[in-house]
Amino acid sequence: MANIRNIDLNLLVVLDVLLDERSVSRAAQRLSLSQPAVSGALKRLRETFQDPLFVRSRQGIRPTPQALDLIRPVKTVLQEIDAILSVAGFNPDAADSVFTIAATDYAQMTFLAPLMQLVHREAPNIRFSIVSTDVRRMSEQFDRQEIDFAITVPEMAPSNANEMTLFDDRYVCAVSPHHAAAHCELTLDEFCALDHVLVAPSSDGFFGPTDDALAKLGRRRRVSVSVPNFLSLPSILAASDFITVAPERVLKPFSDSLYIFPAPLPLPDFKVIGLWHELSSRSPAHTWLREKMEQIASGIDAPELVEVTP
Repeated sequence: MANIRNIDLNLLVVLDVLLDERSVSRAAQRLSLSQPAVSGALKRLRETFQDPLFVRSRQGIRPTPQALDLIRPVKTVLQEIDAILSVAGFNPDAADSVFTIAATDYAQMTFLAPLMQLVHREAPNIRFSIVSTDVRRMSEQFDRQEIDFAITVPEMAPSNANEMTLFDDRYVCAVSPHHAAAHCELTLDEFCALDHVLVAPSSDGFFGPTDDALAKLGRRRRVSVSVPNFLSLPSILAASDFITVAPERVLKPFSDSLYIFPAPLPLPDFKVIGLWHELSSRSPAHTWLREKMEQIASGIDAPELVEVTP
């Protein structure tokens, strides 16, 4: 068994990056080291753990079972060391951290925009890298620390993430102010007969929560257009006779150019949550940003919509 007094802790940093990248060349680039230096560190790691740790494969290097068992403890140790070195606390004025956040355009519009504005005022050197949400890889992304946070809904949360509730939202309808359905009570029959625009981030994009609710009533609507994000939705509606059902917080900023009203059928409200990995829980920088998230979340009031009886 290896004696901790004989281990260079810098080797654990190399091991952590090798486990993330599964490539000596990519690890060297990320660590700003030469490939021979990383190869030399790997040789010392093999001697320390008395295991090959990695074997060659077509995709690069593949970790051995023992190396896979080391992923979590190595990341935990490095996080603990980071916390020890940051024991003096987090200084926003001097911080130059980079936070990688997985989020959809919905999350960017409703939550991340005010969060980034607040953070920039208090910690002007902090940077954000916003990446697309990949539900299939989110668990792995957290384990490998490819992302620091994710903004999503509870149904998409992986089991290896901590979470906080940020706000609630609900689905409403929107049309152009010149649409025949504007300023009148829309029946369910009329609603189903209209041409709908659906925002569906995934490729199977002609079915969403509204269609689930309609199916329970034995009804269907006609989805004529499917788009991958909300950015183009207002312009599509303004220049057409289409109708959409979308989150109220996305549509409310466009209330001057769109007519927004309740759907003529019951639709479920939904929660938006923030996720992070347990490995980051005690990091002063992460703790500070979670506090900013809570501050923004506490200031988000539910938008008001005049209810219309269907």
